[in-house]
Amino acid sequence: MRKNLLIYFPPNKRTVALETVILEMAKHHNVKVLTLAEKGDFHNYLETMGVEFYYTGINEFNPIKRVIKQTLFLLKFCRVNKIEVIWSHLHPCNLYTVIAQFFISAKVVIFRHHFHAQIKETGIKGINRNERWMEKIISLLASRIVVPSREVYYGMVNYEGISKDKIEIVPYIYNFTTYAKPDLRFVEEIQKNFPCKIRILIAMRMIKLKRHMIVLPILNRLIREGYDIQVLLLDDGEEKNNIAQYIIENELSKRVHILGYKKNIIDYLAASDLILHPSSTEASSSLIKEAGMLEKIVIVNEGVGDFSDYIENGVNGFLVNGKNELEEYESIIRSVYIGNFNECIGENLYNTVHNKFSVSERTRRMYFDLLD
Repeated sequence: MRKNLLIYFPPNKRTVALETVILEMAKHHNVKVLTLAEKGDFHNYLETMGVEFYYTGINEFNPIKRVIKQTLFLLKFCRVNKIEVIWSHLHPCNLYTVIAQFFISAKVVIFRHHFHAQIKETGIKGINRNERWMEKIISLLASRIVVPSREVYYGMVNYEGISKDKIEIVPYIYNFTTYAKPDLRFVEEIQKNFPCKIRILIAMRMIKLKRHMIVLPILNRLIREGYDIQVLLLDDGEEKNNIAQYIIENELSKRVHILGYKKNIIDYLAASDLILHPSSTEASSSLIKEAGMLEKIVIVNEGVGDFSDYIENGVNGFLVNGKNELEEYESIIRSVYIGNFNECIGENLYNTVHNKFSVSERTRRMYFDLLD
């Protein structure tokens, strides 16, 4: 029986994982998408696929009035469109939804995509105060919370004290055919602009938890030893100035390059030989899955996000266990440089990612079950 399903989401940027779920559900149910942001790339894509979308159009700076207006808008939207199930993603949408749930008959599922890993070191007080109270209210009022990985699950249970009975793990799924193919001309241009034996890509937000600064000294040492490598740093963030200063102080500007945020990250993945991802926290990294679809070699950390669920060390990637991580990172990079690794490692990652995260009857069923 077809149900009226609302996907409630704050931004207007595209995300293949969410788009995949929306389109799969739209084949069997009446799906509407509501965002807080005005029409953007996300809406444009949904429009081409025939999915109904809306945005609230509410611009209110007073936080209390904003909560009231957004919640009232959601209530009216659900009643007018006879919504039976709400899948809400990210705060503040999750906040408005858990308040609205008491005044509507629709079933509510809250999707959470993060865990603040710094809680492990600094405690809950290390989290922004506004985020802290918002997440506390959401977790208290929500009866069903979906997370994409064990890291988020155990973080919420062990560090935030949220009942495990409320939380279930449902991995992201991807229609990998929707990804743009690498532009071979641009790939060749990247390779031409950064000629070397091994091109290393680090593509993630420049914040402390992503830990650029723990691998830069390793790369600096290898470069000084004469290793013919180029390092491409993509994205932006609060640590950018510190990273840039390190590059200047160590005279690495000819070998380590801050290139900023890139929409065509697929081209940079295709042009690279090794994907280095030293982050200490992830929900479920799409980047590493995209690298897998291009059969790239990846280095990630054990116990972060869902990496331990599908990366097998030395078989389809490299999994650093954290005990002697600096030595491990350096040893792995040296091995990759000299070619001392499983030649099928990239192909194996492709097969793993394709089998575990592509749309299938098994992965589709996990989302269908959330409607009940």
